[in-house]
Amino acid sequence: MTETVKDFLMENVENPIKKENVKFKRFKSPFKIKSLLADDVTKLRNQATRQVLNSKTHQYEAQTDQNKFTDLIVEASVTSPDLHNADLMKSYGVVDGDAAKLLQRMLTIGEYNELSERVIKISGIGQEDAEEVKKTAKN
Repeated sequence: MTETVKDFLMENVENPIKKENVKFKRFKSPFKIKSLLADDVTKLRNQATRQVLNSKTHQYEAQTDQNKFTDLIVEASVTSPDLHNADLMKSYGVVDGDAAKLLQRMLTIGEYNELSERVIKISGIGQEDAEEVKKTAKN
């Protein structure tokens, strides 16, 4: 079979976005999540990374805040409930509009771990990233 560029055109390939429901007993409706694309994860990693001056080498080095990275990944994957809904935020006492903080207030640590693991699985995040996300979610 001969490959052509047509084999790679968006309209000729399967949609990479997968969707899944994650049900927790405490909530009447499931959380709905979607997979993330590579460029989504790169943008989120950049948001969680800052330049830090190494005092020994006097060079700036990129340092990723793994807690923030995990929170951003999980937040970006949740499509329902609407984590930016003012009534939902008010209900959980989140007044600064921080959707990641809202999720942490809504979920027990076990539920948050399960949700983050499902996000990792559905997105096919690389093993190294997945281990960091899992480790961070458990802390």
